[in-house]
Amino acid sequence: MRIYKHLHSLFVAATLCTVISFTGCGSTFGLFNSAFINTISGGVVPVTPGPGAAFVLVRGFNETNQNVDFIVTIEREELEIDDNGQFQVDESGNFVTRPTRETVQLSTFPQGLANDLGVLFPCNESPVTFVGLGENLLPTDPVLFVGGAGAGGQTGFGVTAPNLNPLSFAAGNFNCGDTIVFRAFTNPGVAGGIGVQTFLQDGSLQPSIFGGPNTFVNLQDFLSSQNN
Repeated sequence: MRIYKHLHSLFVAATLCTVISFTGCGSTFGLFNSAFINTISGGVVPVTPGPGAAFVLVRGFNETNQNVDFIVTIEREELEIDDNGQFQVDESGNFVTRPTRETVQLSTFPQGLANDLGVLFPCNESPVTFVGLGENLLPTDPVLFVGGAGAGGQTGFGVTAPNLNPLSFAAGNFNCGDTIVFRAFTNPGVAGGIGVQTFLQDGSLQPSIFGGPNTFVNLQDFLSSQNN
């Protein structure tokens, strides 16, 4: 499995995915909405949900001079429920699960603050097992659509990345609380002229104490309050 793994470096849908805009600031990235960030001296903000909040954050970062739509897909294990609303179990008494997929299109633009967009996937009740690009997580899938009109349609040309395999939780490629960044960049040496890399920001290394409230913890608390 070839995975580019670099350690340097609110729209809430029915699936509880949250899309967030970002802007670059040095070697890290801060939340775009200044009313929704956590700051201490130096303008430090959390760049991963962990360790305080149970999300996987997936970001599309566009370093090209064209509009780029990232096709982000995750797979998770969900408990099977029967017609009476009861969790199903097998003959050994183990809960029965089934893999389900969610796909989100992140439409980014080459200018200003619009080149970096993220989506949050909760990972506490239904663990996220795979994260990748392309609707079916296959090497033949278009992972990006480049040069389209922007949000709302895949009107550009599709770019594949056969060597960019999905990240696997079981293989230790990511954990709940991490941030995964898919970077699109100009690369004349590949078909379509656009290359793609994967960066991982380790949630376990995220400081748990900030000078202000923790953005991701606040969001988790808010979502929990809506379910009560």
